[in-house]
Amino acid sequence: MRSFLLAILLTLSGAVHARTVGIFTGAGTCNGCGETVGAFFTARHDRVIYLNEKTLNAATLAQLQVYVQPGGSDDIDETLDALRPEQIKALRQFVKRGGSYLGICAGAYLAARYSDLPSRKPAFALVGLDDISAEIASDQPTLLPVIWQGKTRKLYTQSGPHLGRHAPPGATVLGRYQRSGRIAGLLTRHGQGKVMLLGPHLEAGRDWYQADGLSLQYGTAEAEFSRLIGLL
Repeated sequence: MRSFLLAILLTLSGAVHARTVGIFTGAGTCNGCGETVGAFFTARHDRVIYLNEKTLNAATLAQLQVYVQPGGSDDIDETLDALRPEQIKALRQFVKRGGSYLGICAGAYLAARYSDLPSRKPAFALVGLDDISAEIASDQPTLLPVIWQGKTRKLYTQSGPHLGRHAPPGATVLGRYQRSGRIAGLLTRHGQGKVMLLGPHLEAGRDWYQADGLSLQYGTAEAEFSRLIGLL
């Protein structure tokens, strides 16, 4: 009887804490990237819905606790050109009022004030950085050494961004690229909401490594990614 009651309590607890997560899979995102991230959230019993430039709006965002902008094109303007200013404003308000934003690779670039500083083309403006640049010049998938949570790891990256050398006030630095010392991942706030930006693809599984001919001798970072999304 006691075990039965415990099972009920655990089930109810999971239901209470389950979140609704919106993942953008529209313009400028890579094929399958959003679904890869979605699998991590569904494994945590979160409800996942997929959004695009036609369905992203204030009403949809009001249903969410977490919004994910996954990896995608090397040109973030593909996403920005597909979104109307009111959609970007609604996303910014969603986070400001307490929602969480997870930006991975292209999604991290998009969190800056501008697509690039010279053009002054507005981006999502969720962090206090004018624009965000690539860590290395190559656009090919590779493994970069990153000091992550105090340990050196080889992490999958493809045109991944760095977030400068100095974190915004109050931010938590999750990792730094070993060679440059620049920030590879951070967790910060925008208004009442959380913003997590990841340069490397910690969600990358064995299939990503094998498809791109990358060594698996260092393992994947999937377990760490699963831990991180629990912080949102």
